[in-house]
Amino acid sequence: MSRVPEGIAKLRVLELSMGWAGPLVGELLGEMGMQVVKVEDTRNFDWWRGSAAMGLPEMRPIERAPTFNSVNRGKLGVTLDLSRPRGVEILRRLAALSDVLIENFSPGVMERLGIDWPQLGALNPRLVMVSMPAFGAEGPDAGSRGYGMSIEAMAGVTGQMAYHDGGPPYMMSNALGDPTSGLHGALAALAALRERARTGRGQHVEVAEVETVVPFMAGALLDYQFTGEVPRAIGNRSSDAVPHGIFRCAGEHAFVALGAHTEEHWQGLLRALGLERLGRDPRFAGAAHRKANEDALDAELGAALGALGVDEAVERLLAAGVPAGQVSPAPAVLADRQLVAREFFVPIQRAVVGTCLYPGAPVRMSATPLDASRPSPLLGEHNEAVLRELLGMSTEEIAQLERDGLIGSLPRA
Repeated sequence: MSRVPEGIAKLRVLELSMGWAGPLVGELLGEMGMQVVKVEDTRNFDWWRGSAAMGLPEMRPIERAPTFNSVNRGKLGVTLDLSRPRGVEILRRLAALSDVLIENFSPGVMERLGIDWPQLGALNPRLVMVSMPAFGAEGPDAGSRGYGMSIEAMAGVTGQMAYHDGGPPYMMSNALGDPTSGLHGALAALAALRERARTGRGQHVEVAEVETVVPFMAGALLDYQFTGEVPRAIGNRSSDAVPHGIFRCAGEHAFVALGAHTEEHWQGLLRALGLERLGRDPRFAGAAHRKANEDALDAELGAALGALGVDEAVERLLAAGVPAGQVSPAPAVLADRQLVAREFFVPIQRAVVGTCLYPGAPVRMSATPLDASRPSPLLGEHNEAVLRELLGMSTEEIAQLERDGLIGSLPRA
């Protein structure tokens, strides 16, 4: 791998975050070459590790969570008990040496600990602090906690996720708000660092998670403003493309997703499936008629695709210029020929779990490639290295911190 630019390589990120949103910011900045120090506690460690009660202690269950192990790659892991003044004092020393600090604690936690922006900004005027509250620092919901799935619902996305013929809403994902706010957080941190290069000063960056999800509702919000009617859920269908949906193919767990956005797509679909007769059917003459008779059209397509294996169906549709793809289960994604050809999945060896394939960096840079090949840290794995190299602590000082329970590498009850 080519070396990252020297200026980036020297930047340090202090991460006080859990779950997906905040850790994703740290992962992305780490892939760009920044040094990321992730701070946890031996009691209240990152909840994406799971629970120590999930297995026998010798199994080290908190080191086996695939979600944690994926989104925390490349970080240095340290533990600090921030409920005690000495732990907060050490954290402040680390913040004084950092360029970026990421936190997604519940509202009020940073202030109660004495490490909110007024405190840290005064301590380190060049610091860029990224806070990721669920709903923002102002307003009636400022003090409320939020998680990805509840934020997805409150942003309105869940309300649009239902089948066109009725039924209750369903979740679009397990936590749409987390990756969207994580991506926004990383972009905001880079923008603030660029501004710091111009002014010499850091700043406080706030990324309200719910506000990163609302743009997914842009179409529905505009429809309501123009028509005054509440947009109805359309399930797998589209407001303009027809046909558009997911259809079952022959075999178990075999589905294909397709969408005909243009007349060329429609004609290609008829050729691919041998359904030229539908092109002569007045019910399907033009997009407006096809939309009006969508149930009948879907039934015709369902019968034709149900007689084909999913590989054959996708091959025919793509050859005819129709946007289509297999609805892939996890094994098919790992074996996908395009991803395999691009060597997207990265084998990473990590203690406890061994070698597994992880998603690589989706951004490719010709001169300074991103590095997504380093494992996530064990709990407190880099306590000695960070405290010695960054803060100049002696072996005895570090040992005393461990004896006092301020740091550690095993979960505490």
